[in-house]
Amino acid sequence: MTGKGEVFARDLHALEGWAALAGELGEEGAYAFAGRAALMWLRPDAFAAGAARRVLAVTGRAGFRPLAALPIRLERCAVRALWAYMCRWATVERLLLLDALAALGPGLLVLWADDTGGAASSRMTALRGRNDPSRREKGTLRDVAGSPNRALTMLHVADDPADVVRELGVLCSWPERAALTAGAAARLHDGRSADLEDAARAVEDVLPPLGLPGPEAGAEVPAVDDLYAGSVKKRWAALVTASQNWPLLTRTPGPATWPDQETRSPWQ
Repeated sequence: MTGKGEVFARDLHALEGWAALAGELGEEGAYAFAGRAALMWLRPDAFAAGAARRVLAVTGRAGFRPLAALPIRLERCAVRALWAYMCRWATVERLLLLDALAALGPGLLVLWADDTGGAASSRMTALRGRNDPSRREKGTLRDVAGSPNRALTMLHVADDPADVVRELGVLCSWPERAALTAGAAARLHDGRSADLEDAARAVEDVLPPLGLPGPEAGAEVPAVDDLYAGSVKKRWAALVTASQNWPLLTRTPGPATWPDQETRSPWQ
């Protein structure tokens, strides 16, 4: 076992996700489910921008069938768990933007079957589109959503079956995961589709579509507190402005050197 498999064998979220899948479906059924299901988390920015319904519709027209859906709100630690391997290279500013995004409200977790017969997670990853708008293919989901930059990417998808397992371990509690998996597995085999309407409306009740505000001439760069204080509308506007300006600012450096244990700490 090498690469991702070796790492995930020691990853607590992957272990928990696998234990739940195997307990619900059996080992053979868990492998089959992970290979045939694609995982999407429609992020809070997709709902705030009013793009979530478009993404769901285009995903369905691309040959994906919804198997199960659940509103999911990420807390600070879950943000770091979901993007644990990418966050090793993240700046402090990027982490603050992700935290502010999660604080807006819930997103929508959707499990999909690929009715074209392809590898579900691989084809979903290709359909997702790139982070960078300048390199993004037309007609991909992030293009359809109108993702304006590399910070507000609107949706997250699991790259492969191993990520499907791990991210179920990150995104759901054990009871949520068991119910979600059981319903999705049943629909995967009998050809039914999950009704996304109630789940999408539950997110919109908390985070209504606000639209994507354009850049304001002369607008001040938001302070960190602006991302967490005030109404959802105010915080969303601050997040959009920060996502357009913060990456252009000087990045917050880490410690130049870590103090030796035998010496006095520079923070004392």
